[in-house]
Amino acid sequence: MGVFSSGGVGIDLGSANVTICLENEGVVLREPSYVLTLREDTDQILAVGRDARQMLGRTPRDVALISPVNDGAVGNIELATALIQRLAEKALGKRRALEKNRLVVSMSQGCTRVEQAALEEAVRTAGARRSAMVRSCVAAALGAGVPIEEPRGSLLVCIGGSTTDVTILSMNGIAAARTLRIGSLGMDEAIMRYIRREKGLIIGQRTAEDMKIDLGSAMRSPTLIRQKVSLRGRDAATGKPATVEITAADVHNALQPPLEALVENIRDAFENIPAELAEDILPQGLYLSGGGALLEGLSQRLGEMLGLRVSIDENPQDDTAIGLCMIASDDRLMQKLEQSGCLIEI
Repeated sequence: MGVFSSGGVGIDLGSANVTICLENEGVVLREPSYVLTLREDTDQILAVGRDARQMLGRTPRDVALISPVNDGAVGNIELATALIQRLAEKALGKRRALEKNRLVVSMSQGCTRVEQAALEEAVRTAGARRSAMVRSCVAAALGAGVPIEEPRGSLLVCIGGSTTDVTILSMNGIAAARTLRIGSLGMDEAIMRYIRREKGLIIGQRTAEDMKIDLGSAMRSPTLIRQKVSLRGRDAATGKPATVEITAADVHNALQPPLEALVENIRDAFENIPAELAEDILPQGLYLSGGGALLEGLSQRLGEMLGLRVSIDENPQDDTAIGLCMIASDDRLMQKLEQSGCLIEI
């Protein structure tokens, strides 16, 4: 158990989802990073998480649907705090849920000092008795079982909602890192653009995400053309409701621009790794993490492009939250990560 009786809490505060992991219980909650407020008074919060996301594309004029976390950074401190507090209360089943807990929250590898200060303020205001921020790639590595404490380099690619971190970890620290402004939300937007351009149909982000999950694939195969669905949306020319037929091949084609950019950037980062670290990585391969890693065939495509073995957990979207909870529950690990500069205690 952690220092406090209620144990450690790890919160992965992502651009797409908030994932909460509790000591001795594991991941108990994963909900979209949305807050529903009054447009003229954002202090009046109507809903958060899944309840808020249900209003995506359906909000009346006097209501605003806001994502307080964008590109891995806090854009609205007050709403980010409310998101943390309310979802923590839902996860732990009580009011002021964090006041007796030790809270560890993810921090993007590429965040600036200003973005770091905004996240620190949101975490401090959330009301935990003791709190800290940890580089998300380090937490993801711990959750994925990457041997980061060993004196050799380990390569981790973590694909989040708005960003992808390519990181080499060694001795509980970061030996090299690159943050790419490409993630799973960019894939959703690519599907929306393709369907409008090729099919003349306007669809929303929720529909695009569902299509990516149900039909999306990073690898082309003969079966893609046979998988079909009827898609409802708005005709781009007339504005009237319309239905078109979409195949898995259409979704595959839509995903190619962001996937090619992602794979090329990862390959470029790998090719610029110092020779000594590359020698460490070749035998063990690459670890793939994050919600974007769930795209069918992505691990195979990366493995073929880089010539490396790719390891991925059954639930890579939970790796960061699990790693954060491991840190929150272990004083010695917290000290090691603080010494390596990967953890900031608040």
